Amino acid sequence: MKPNLKILLVLAIVALMAVPSMAQKTPSSMVAAYDSLATIVLNARQAEADLVKAMLDGHLHGAEALMRQGKYDEAAAEMALFANEGDNAIAGIRKRLVEGGHHHNAAGEEQGVYEEGYVVVTREGKKKMLAASTAMRQAKDDVARKAAWKEFSEVAKGLLAD
Repeated sequence: MKPNLKILLVLAIVALMAVPSMAQKTPSSMVAAYDSLATIVLNARQAEADLVKAMLDGHLHGAEALMRQGKYDEAAAEMALFANEGDNAIAGIRKRLVEGGHHHNAAGEEQGVYEEGYVVVTREGKKKMLAASTAMRQAKDDVARKAAWKEFSEVAKGLLAD
């Protein structure tokens, strides 16, 4: 739990303890504080999704720019970063969130749609984009490169549109 949330919870408990035991309702200031906390928690989920989409959008544009420059191996690497929802540093943060009990797509994880802790990229999307990244690395001509890019970009753009 974040330090700010801990402080809010401690203040909430102290405030409740200060209320006479015969009180018939929760003080309005306590209700307001709890309502504010609920808003923060619920908005944090959307903020996480927006941040991950922004990161993925960066990988998509990076791969596209590298493709235009003829740097196909580097483009393939950016494609793989998109498919994996980031690099090892991002994976470490994702692991920390999961270990802390945060599963952005818990229902999707249970159904096998998402890997544990993933926010945007589905298992199926990851599989297709990694295959496209591999195809890009192995491509010997522009026709094969364009086909690999088409497969990747369709999946990537679809995931970002959701």
